[in-house]
Amino acid sequence: MSSKTEQDRKIRPEVLKTDLEKNGLNISRCRTCKPGSTLKNKTGGWRNFRPVYIYEKCTKCGICEMVCPDMSVKPREDGFFEYDYDYCKGCGVCANECPADAIEMVLEEK
Repeated sequence: MSSKTEQDRKIRPEVLKTDLEKNGLNISRCRTCKPGSTLKNKTGGWRNFRPVYIYEKCTKCGICEMVCPDMSVKPREDGFFEYDYDYCKGCGVCANECPADAIEMVLEEK
């Protein structure tokens, strides 16, 4: 590979894109779901584990809400949080990041 081609790829990453990617990046090439369509497609139905709060341990810090990639953690009026299981995929990021260890991942019963 010539240094000119390598330099082109570093400076101009668009030379690596296909025609479909140039029109709108869709890495998976899936035609069913578009990026950012979680609200239209309730995606919580395929999870294996679901997060459950242990309210006695919760310090109401809100880190779970901040780190949730699906925005399925919602604040309640009393300062605690709850999950919208229609959108929660059970990834466990909230449980891993909780400093009070107040979130437990339990096996989803199907």
